[in-house]
Formats: sequence, structure tokens, C-alpha cells
Amino acid sequence: MKLFKFLAVLFLTFQLVSPAAAMTGNRGEPAHYLALGDSLAAGMIETGGIGTGYADVLAQTLKEAGLLASYNKGFAVPGYTTEQVLDELNKDVKKPSSETGEKVSIVDEVKKADVITISVGANDVLKNLKRDDTGKLSFDPAEVQKGIVKMVGNYDAILKHITQLNPTADVFVMGYYNPFPHVTELAVQLNMLVGILDTQVNQMTEKNGAYFVKVADILASDTAAYLPNPENIHPSEEGYKAIAEQFTKPVLEYINLVPLPEVKMDFTDIPKDSESYGYAVKAAEYGLMNGYKDGTFKPYNPLTRVQMTSILTRALELEATSPVKFTDLLTYPAETQQEVAAAAEAGIVKGIGQLFKPADRITRAQMALMIQRAYEKETGKSYKPAKTAPFTDISTYSSEYKEAITFLYDKQIASGVGSTGKFNPTGYLTRAQAAKIISNFYEQILQ
Repeated sequence: MKLFKFLAVLFLTFQLVSPAAAMTGNRGEPAHYLALGDSLAAGMIETGGIGTGYADVLAQTLKEAGLLASYNKGFAVPGYTTEQVLDELNKDVKKPSSETGEKVSIVDEVKKADVITISVGANDVLKNLKRDDTGKLSFDPAEVQKGIVKMVGNYDAILKHITQLNPTADVFVMGYYNPFPHVTELAVQLNMLVGILDTQVNQMTEKNGAYFVKVADILASDTAAYLPNPENIHPSEEGYKAIAEQFTKPVLEYINLVPLPEVKMDFTDIPKDSESYGYAVKAAEYGLMNGYKDGTFKPYNPLTRVQMTSILTRALELEATSPVKFTDLLTYPAETQQEVAAAAEAGIVKGIGQLFKPADRITRAQMALMIQRAYEKETGKSYKPAKTAPFTDISTYSSEYKEAITFLYDKQIASGVGSTGKFNPTGYLTRAQAAKIISNFYEQILQ
């Protein structure tokens, strides 16, 4: 029960808004296809040998459609972890091409590629799953959590490295599946673990402009055919065909995609002649706040502590020098952890012991305190007002909060609520209010 509760909490990870996959397309021209990763990319089958894997099936499909210029899975190695893939990219290793046998550089292959598929990360987590002499499976939740956090961070670095080498390559990341469908006593926990992995890697994938390919459901639909060997975690060739089908449609769509010119942000749920619309567009153009995938900004949604922290970290371009210390952030994406760690190191945010309370809604008074600290960090100047702002609802607040609210008032970063003469310090900060305040702060203090 303890293990189940741990996974249930981990599964309910709060999700920050991520940009949609930013594929470039290949104008219908034959594509250079590079498959990276572990045994799944290499095509290891349930008998333990190398067979026709999903990458091979996908390459053959592209070839039959006249859309394959070259194919190389020479850098797909059974047993590889995210750390090993990242290490090979950093060291620019050379290995024989699976197509020609000639030794080629991984950096050169990435630069040449139009389409890249990656399947890696399972080995990072599977090492924490143990079988005893009777074949019983068990795992330590804390170690699994550590493995996930490290794996997602490595994966993030891999995609960033690929983007730096080749910003026009279309990258497709394979999701995860339950490799032990025959272990019925842990079925619920293992499926939840797969859901956690998919959620975390999907967030990270979309953030890096890549495409996430989910495979868990299709393999679970016929485990007898797709995962037939209880002693081996790899799919059969029929299983790989099923996986390849999940890749085929998006890959073909993006190969045939003609890149479109960049368009201006256009939020559909804010009147275009309103002040809120102008500030939302500014905040997006400055790279401080994102809209949602459906084209909305959701101006009245409240902001959370972690979201406001991320905004200020991006505004000040802060970098963390050590891992985040707050234990309730360890299931968040690696980038989010680093943003909070950077803000904490800068003295902009504080936690309660080892907790950060990332999903708590942030009040207007708390926001004021964070922005004043950001100002002092950026300028190296302390702020002491000559007199307190004339809001009638802040008299009972501490001097620290009064100073912060007065700072926003004096610097014309934020005003009160209409003509009420009040600041509404206990009110939750909305996305529209945050867009205005952070845009004013950026323009008046940071630019």
C-alpha cells in the first residue's frame, strides 16, 4: 500500500504549460533518417537477438514511399542509458554506419539528419527493479524517483544538444511500456510507473520542440503477440511493427510538411482592443509567459508559486549552481527544478523547510515581495520608500510586505484594484495581472 500511495502521488505531477512541437518539415523530399537509443532502437527481439525493429520498419516504409535518402541505426546500442547517449554526443564518437559499414561521426550524422527517432531511458529506471531467486519483482520507490529525475535531465540535455547541432531536424521520442505484463501482482504499480515516465518525458519533449510517440496502449492491447516472452522485456517483431505504426503517421506528415513563416501570437480568449491583450502579447514576445496549445491565454486563471518563480527566473536569466533542495519539486521537469533552484539561490523565493509548495496559488502580496527581491538582485540596490503606498488594505501587513507593495506602486509596475483605493493583497494573482506586472517590470527595470 505504501508503494501504491507513493506512485499515486508521483502520478499527480502538476503540469506547466509547454509549447507545442515545433516541427520544421522536409517539403516532401527524401529524408536522412537517424535512429538513436538503446536495444529498442537497435531492434532486439524477445528471443534476445537483433531482429527487425521499429526503426527498420519505419525506414522501410519511408523507402517504399520514396521518402528515404539514408538510414543509420549504428548508434543504437542495447543496454544504453540516457547518460551514455549524451556522453557519445558530447565526445562525438564514431561508429560504423548500419547502412554502409563505414565509420561515421555521431555529430555529423545528427547534422545530416532530417528525421531522428530516439528510444532511451528505460534502462535508467529498470536498473532499480530487482528480481529475487524465485522470480519475484520488487523496486525501491525512492531509487526509482531518483532515476526518473536524472533520466529526464539527461534526456533534456540530449534534445538540446541535437537542436544546437541541427535546429531543422524533426525529432520523435518514443514513450514507454510495461515490460513485465506477466507480473500481474504489480500490474497497477507498473502501469502507473509507465504513466509517470510518459508524462515527464512528454513534457520535456514538447518543451524542446520534439514529438512524443506513445506506445504503451498499443503494446498492452495484445501482450501475447507483442510481448510474448515472460523472461524477456523486448517486443516481438510483431510488437515492433505495432510501434512503427505509431511513428509512421507523424513522421510522414512532417516529412511532407512545408515550413510556414513565423506568425504573431494571437490569443483567442482576450479582446484584441483590450489592455490585457497587449500585455499578454508583450509577455509572450519577451519569452516570459506562454499561451496554451489551443490558442488561448486563460487570462483569469490564477498563477502558482512555481509558475511565478519560472517567469522571474527567465526574466533575470538566472542559472542554478546546485540541484534544487525542495523535496516536493523532485517530480517536476528538470528545467523547472533548475529555475526554482536558481531563484532560491538568488534569494527571490524561500521555502518552508524542505518544501516549496509549488502548486499553491500566489497572492498579490507574495508576488510583490518576489518582484522587489528580483529588483534588488538585478540592480544590487536596496529599496526603502519615503512613505507607504496609499492603499487602504495593507496597514496590517508587515513592513516587508508594505515596502514591496510600495515598490510596485512607486515604480509604476502595478497599481491597485480599479478606483477602490485597495491593492487586494490577499487576492490570487491572475495570468492577465501577471502579464501586465511582469511586462512593466521587464521594460522599466530589466531592459
